[in-house]
Amino acid sequence: MKKIINIILGSALLLSGFANAHDYKGGNLHIDHPWSKQVPPTSAVAAAFFNIMNHGDEGDTLVRAESPIAGKTELHAHIHEDGMMKMREVEKIDIPANGTRTLKPGSYHIMFFELQKVPALGDRFPLTLHFAKAGTIEVDVAVEEATYTPDGQQKDEMKSAHAHH
Repeated sequence: MKKIINIILGSALLLSGFANAHDYKGGNLHIDHPWSKQVPPTSAVAAAFFNIMNHGDEGDTLVRAESPIAGKTELHAHIHEDGMMKMREVEKIDIPANGTRTLKPGSYHIMFFELQKVPALGDRFPLTLHFAKAGTIEVDVAVEEATYTPDGQQKDEMKSAHAHH
């Protein structure tokens, strides 16, 4: 009986890991943990972030995104303009061959305007990504705490913060 209970518990842990797995594949692209920061319940905007890894020998391009939570969805980047950093819509986001493009705060990201429903902490919402070569990839965006930073990006943020000293 003890052995059966251990098997059941082990299986439950394994399956819960798969349920929390949050990565997607399409063509040569692998999209890792799409996420959004929690916004106030009255917010009209939100943003999504994730890593796109290209395992192919040719670059690809993110050309469009859409989500039912927003009246309008745009590809965005922070651009240095007139001595200031400004957020601007971009026509596309290139993903290099055998490389990674990180969509993160202060860089490339997906913006949602005219929110139809403000996603709450712990929610997931659908996002459709359209790539020039990989085609359409459907992902779910997890809503994280406003202070959330994914593993691996903390080091990058600390480096850039110290570079200004």
